[in-house]
Amino acid sequence: MRKGEFIGALARIFLLINYPNSLLAKVLKEKYYPKSNFLEAQLGTLPSLTWKSIWAAKGLLQKGLCWQIGRGNKVSIWNNCWIQGIELLERHNSSDKMQLELVSDLIDNANRKWRAELISNTFHPNVARIILQIPLSESDHEDFQVWRGEPTGEYSVRSAYKLLQNANLDPSNYLLQTEIKEFFGKLWNLQLPSKISIIIWRISWNYIPTLGNLRYKRIVTNASCPCCGYGEEDCHHIFR
Repeated sequence: MRKGEFIGALARIFLLINYPNSLLAKVLKEKYYPKSNFLEAQLGTLPSLTWKSIWAAKGLLQKGLCWQIGRGNKVSIWNNCWIQGIELLERHNSSDKMQLELVSDLIDNANRKWRAELISNTFHPNVARIILQIPLSESDHEDFQVWRGEPTGEYSVRSAYKLLQNANLDPSNYLLQTEIKEFFGKLWNLQLPSKISIIIWRISWNYIPTLGNLRYKRIVTNASCPCCGYGEEDCHHIFR
């Protein structure tokens, strides 16, 4: 995947998260993550090329997202990015800190203000100062994710390129073709009949009509292996 394609995939993901009622978001959710959200979605069986490119960019996207605090009941103090300039807060051994889990624990919802004394007693002075400077809206609303590469919170190609250049992630974690590039390079260089090479390529992408794939397409109802009767007939079961 080239950088330009990667940036385009990031833009589509940002739209999926912020506009869940759009046609594209509804179609992808129904097919690939009907019972969860995009950040928890798996690649799935027989994914489309569009879904592959979007899913491949998910790891880098998480580096560029930050929570905008509303109620604070969806955001973990310790496990989510919600403070500008700070990736994650360190949890030190303390009985009081162990009881604090959500950002909502730090907010006085009746007055829509931060619990200043609790925050000052819990965090390092510099961190406490930054938290107390985070504005809270007067009206109660849901937490939502924004793009932290821009002060406005809106996604931009410029900040996405900067994030991609500065990312220290392992490319194999988010570029699908990196994992298989060497394999396919060796495959096409082998002196094999073209039919065999193509069959191996189809097997590697799970593009053969196993009973498991046919059941996924609702062509058959039973995907049990007809030879042994144990397990589902998929590529792994047949060839390994």
